[in-house]
Amino acid sequence: MKRILCIYLSLLLVSCYNIYKPKKPENLLSKDKMVEVIVDMALFTSVKGLNKYELQQYGVLPEDYIYEKHHIDSLQFALSNEYYTYDLDDYESIYERVFDRLQVLKTKFKEQETEEMEAKRKKDSIRRLNLNQSPKIKTENVKEGVINKKPSKPLSKIPDSLR
Repeated sequence: MKRILCIYLSLLLVSCYNIYKPKKPENLLSKDKMVEVIVDMALFTSVKGLNKYELQQYGVLPEDYIYEKHHIDSLQFALSNEYYTYDLDDYESIYERVFDRLQVLKTKFKEQETEEMEAKRKKDSIRRLNLNQSPKIKTENVKEGVINKKPSKPLSKIPDSLR
């Protein structure tokens, strides 16, 4: 019984050895192009989660947009992806670059958001300052648009409609 089990196990291991390496496609995407495409796909995936309705409303199909933007087709991307996945070191280096690029974008957008919030905060504080500290002129010191130091007439002689 042990011999039969060992024979089956050996056959199983030997049969799994013949994993074929995919042929290099004629129109293989470069590693740089793969990074760009995968970054765009990651961005569209996150946008789809947030604004799926808007994408549908405007008729934007993320995959089609990415393929048109990079002048590739889905088969070219699939064959290139299959080729790079066979060599895990290459595929890992591609995804490390994708991760680095996404981190750079995240930092850039966080800084931009911080700058926008700071500008808005300054604008709001200036507006509040202007509303709170508008110049107040005593009506009794105003005569025909000119500020006088002393009223020309006593307040009792000014008609009620002007007080």
